[in-house]
Amino acid sequence: MRADTQPYSASRPNLLACVGAIAFVMFLVLSNSTAAWSQTGGATNPDDASTKEVKGPSGEDITEADCAKLEGSTAPIQRLARLPGAMSVRNLEFTYFKKPLYALTAKDFALLRVLKPFCDDTLPEIDELIFDRLETKVNEASATREKAVQWIAEATAKMDAMKPSPEAIREVHNLWAEMENRRLEMLASDQNYFSKYLTERRNALYQGKQVKPRVLISPFAPGLTIAPDQKE
Repeated sequence: MRADTQPYSASRPNLLACVGAIAFVMFLVLSNSTAAWSQTGGATNPDDASTKEVKGPSGEDITEADCAKLEGSTAPIQRLARLPGAMSVRNLEFTYFKKPLYALTAKDFALLRVLKPFCDDTLPEIDELIFDRLETKVNEASATREKAVQWIAEATAKMDAMKPSPEAIREVHNLWAEMENRRLEMLASDQNYFSKYLTERRNALYQGKQVKPRVLISPFAPGLTIAPDQKE
């Protein structure tokens, strides 16, 4: 073996050991730095959801306790918001925010735009778009229902003022037919209420004494005859 190669072979293991020791020390330093950052970074990070203060539309504090208001909801808000046309009035019976959709106010929708991303950790921009569209469709459907409710109120007042008569009985049947035509403009509960009213009013009219007695003509009666002295 050559003499000039002996020092090189003897120093190679020492060099590898030094490199390994340096790498281990750097690993420990980096690990400690990462742990320290993770312990203090969350407390000072303004984007941390656990420490970031969230305010409602009226300046009220939003807390985890408010998230319970979203539980038990039946309204598929994403699907309703994606509807290409108007929303059916019957969908107003769905519940969200512990209320039927027709009972949600502008303040409720404003609060939901803040509460939904806070509780479900979703993107605020997406939730804002969903609730913007949902509010528009709910308002349109509610306006349609309000017209039907107004019609029911006017029809009820008209029937209450009518006394037993053939005209009153005909009006009950006409209103029943119109109610069937308007059934998609009202909630099922609205229709049930009015159909029950019409049934009770019809029965009362049939049982009541007619103000104008009906003239019943027998199909076998010859009817009016002409006197003999008036034939010519």
